[in-house]
Amino acid sequence: METKKLNSFSIAKVKELFLTDDIINIDDDFIMADRTNEANYNLLRYPCRINAYMVAFCKKGSFKGSMNLKEYEIHEGMMVLNLPQNIIRIEPNETEDAPELTIIAVTEQFLSNFRSDITKMLNEAMLILDNPCITLQPDELALVQQHIQLINAAIHSNYAYAREGISHLISSVFFLFGSFLNQRMLNHSEAEQPVSTRHKIVFERFLDLVTRYHIRERNVGFYADKLCITPKYLSKIVKETSGESAPYWIDQYVILEAKQLLKHSDCGIKEIADELNFPNSSFFFKYFKKHTGMTPNQYRNS
Repeated sequence: METKKLNSFSIAKVKELFLTDDIINIDDDFIMADRTNEANYNLLRYPCRINAYMVAFCKKGSFKGSMNLKEYEIHEGMMVLNLPQNIIRIEPNETEDAPELTIIAVTEQFLSNFRSDITKMLNEAMLILDNPCITLQPDELALVQQHIQLINAAIHSNYAYAREGISHLISSVFFLFGSFLNQRMLNHSEAEQPVSTRHKIVFERFLDLVTRYHIRERNVGFYADKLCITPKYLSKIVKETSGESAPYWIDQYVILEAKQLLKHSDCGIKEIADELNFPNSSFFFKYFKKHTGMTPNQYRNS
């Protein structure tokens, strides 16, 4: 155990991970890079957050990692999406041949002018959180490769509105991921009752607030106030949209944070209780056992 808290990396820090001439960037707002044998992933060996929207496309090879404590094996032809609130970790590669990845990372601020569009796609956030990895079909693979080529060409051009054009192209990559995922959900599930666009937007805004405030605020009323609606109405919207209650989503993020600190830090139970804003370690103990069926120490030693 080598760290007390989860590291949170900016785009500028992510740039240091890629020691290759193939990296292209716009200031510290956007990078696109091909992973090579020289790339340094040491910072990602331990759980962390990257404060950016990221898409990784695996062109060759494979590697293992986790996202929000769920283990994944990424192999050739897969596309992976990381949202800023995700907790990620990449296992050290045990083979000599490092996987070949194309990685696109962009800050929320860079896409701020297009946030309504991104939000529209991320209304399916609960699906993306559970399904961040997709194996691409040949036609989907062709589309992704075409977008990467266009982004690469645009960033090396000198035309007047290159920055704006690149923003739209990146936006389109995220829409592709959302479209691929949505199609898979439609193909593997029965038709569900339609949910209004307004309710989806409220739910997405609620999740965004939870990712920001879950450590210190666990009362549904706080989030309802932020959204300018009543707690009862927020609870109804969240239940209808996600099938789960508002407290469920808050608890999920709190427990995820607690699990990461228990597994990957040398903090004592009291320190973790303080870090997560519990009144005392006894309260944290009961809360954790209620939601996991294990005591904090049992989970840490499991």
